[in-house]
Amino acid sequence: MKRSQRIQKLVELSQKKEDNVARLLARQKAKVEQEKQKLQQLQEYASQYESERNLLGLSPYLVTNYQHFVSRLEQAVQQQKGAISQSEHQANQAQNQWLSARAKTKSMDLVKGKHAEQERKIEDKQEQKQIDEFAMLKFMKSDY
Repeated sequence: MKRSQRIQKLVELSQKKEDNVARLLARQKAKVEQEKQKLQQLQEYASQYESERNLLGLSPYLVTNYQHFVSRLEQAVQQQKGAISQSEHQANQAQNQWLSARAKTKSMDLVKGKHAEQERKIEDKQEQKQIDEFAMLKFMKSDY
């Protein structure tokens, strides 16, 4: 088996790993978007709740409960921001893994191409040598 063919197996394995990491990256990016949508929903809900509070005339007891609820909503918003930050960090890590896997695949493919080119040159030289030998034999036979 030629060296370029052996390296092709490594290129295929590297490509498979790269594809797996790319799928992970896509999942991580989708997770970031989902987390951002959750945050947006929480913020809209909190904003709507705040605007309704101003329209209602609430008793002091209800105002206290209302403030506790708004406080919990704000905590949920902060937690969601933390979740987004964590998801973005994971997505960045996945992207770095993909970039590394992609670079490895490209370099292996380049090495394979160089070996294939060297093999082709050797084959061309051998073929030219055979043609020259055949021409020389034909020339020698025609002289005699």
